[in-house]
Amino acid sequence: MTNSQNFQKLVALANEHGINCHPAIEDCLIASLPGHDNFLLAFTWSGSIQGEPLEHELIAISVQDIDKGVTVAAWQIPSYLFGSVLRQAQMLVAAHINFID
Repeated sequence: MTNSQNFQKLVALANEHGINCHPAIEDCLIASLPGHDNFLLAFTWSGSIQGEPLEHELIAISVQDIDKGVTVAAWQIPSYLFGSVLRQAQMLVAAHINFID
């Protein structure tokens, strides 16, 4: 699959789960974390697991604290688990905020 096809697939996947993303750089999407405007989500394709079907392609995700200029968390998930991204990100940000305060 070409990079353009992967990018369009990632845009469609994010939109399907209610995440309004914007292209940041080639093959990368960014979005504000709902309920936490000072935190950004970034998504990109990380590659595929050798010998696994395409639905096991990995998506790299990171959450950044804009005010502090730090990455709160980063992880990789198979595309079929993408629906849990917002919940995971919101839990990680809540823990980050509690730790910082």
